[in-house]
Amino acid sequence: MLNPEGKTLTDDFETKKSNKISVVLLTQNPLKPMFQPPHQVMLAIPREISKEIIVVHYNGRKRIGDFDQALESTSGDDQHPDEKILHVRVEGEFASGVMQGVELSSGRYILVMDADLPYSREILPELITALIANPNLIIVASRFVKDARVRQVPFIQNTIGKVARLIAKYGLKIKNVKDPTSGCFAFSRHVIKDIRFEGKGKEALLEILVKVSNNSENEVAVKEIPIKQHDTLINRKLDFRRILNYSRDVWELYKHGKKSKLESQSDTKAQKIRRSVLFLSKAGRFFTVGASGLAVNYVASFLLSSLVPNIWYMYATLFGIILSITSNFLLNKIWTFEDRNFSPRHFLKQYVLFLTLCALGAVIQLSLVYVFVEYSHITYAVSLIMAVCIASLSNFLLNKKITFGEKIWE
Repeated sequence: MLNPEGKTLTDDFETKKSNKISVVLLTQNPLKPMFQPPHQVMLAIPREISKEIIVVHYNGRKRIGDFDQALESTSGDDQHPDEKILHVRVEGEFASGVMQGVELSSGRYILVMDADLPYSREILPELITALIANPNLIIVASRFVKDARVRQVPFIQNTIGKVARLIAKYGLKIKNVKDPTSGCFAFSRHVIKDIRFEGKGKEALLEILVKVSNNSENEVAVKEIPIKQHDTLINRKLDFRRILNYSRDVWELYKHGKKSKLESQSDTKAQKIRRSVLFLSKAGRFFTVGASGLAVNYVASFLLSSLVPNIWYMYATLFGIILSITSNFLLNKIWTFEDRNFSPRHFLKQYVLFLTLCALGAVIQLSLVYVFVEYSHITYAVSLIMAVCIASLSNFLLNKKITFGEKIWE
């Protein structure tokens, strides 16, 4: 069970003796999951294993249905009278539902599954078998390992998904997992018993991976099993809110990273204030430089799209990006980060890194503009300024760390 105060998982003696599996099924539907009905999940688990199903209906305040009280029904199996199906409602996002399900669970092993996705029935026994054989690992149903079979997604959504995984790999140091945002994974209770699980946003697995890794000197051990999804036309819409939520989740998890979390007790209040002042000062300079680049970027893009007949707005956006990159690099090098090393090799290396990160920012900006205009039907002017702001924030953090070799918080 979760400790309500510290949100850490207790691991009592009775639980350690048990081989019971607790399956936490997450669904946004008010009455039943779209693809993984709980009784069908119960039948997919080997009969000799004791089990319970906890169906968590998250985003409950947006849904209809009567879940004012938890609905519980036993399986009716005389050989396993402790088996049950429990329905609960949670008003938060996916990760809140995972936290609630784990809190209510009683099994030694916990399996989390997004019940609104079309997984094959074979994935459950595969995950459970792998977990029982490797109780110290986190087992992940992965879309990106060999032999995985998944639904095709649109190009833009696929590109943004790749960027999200790169951020997890290099920003959060999750390098040993190819699918850190999977909605289907399993772990033993003792693996997460010492972490503080916040359960906010949608990235439950990512939060567990980051925090388990932070609590250990070694990288968290993960085994990925290739996922096989049924063919279906269903496709979840990718919108601005989902991108914003992922960015927020990553930022919150980054602050729990080893360098920011394991501050020594000797770090005085004055030192913390100094670090904050340094960070804010450089952030202010960077965004002042960015403001000039933003003006050049926005005005050039908007004027070009307005004055040149029949030009595609994506070409205009690309022109504005290219025009502002070089001036931003020089101003940031000299003023923001006070780097006076202009030796050809050092300068060229920094410039290439800056261009590379700006190219990544350009991909993010172009992708967001396209998504906002084509999918969310937001006007080009508004879409452009939102995309530029998001790309600028990522550029500051990445350039501070990678191009100019500084710590994030100083």
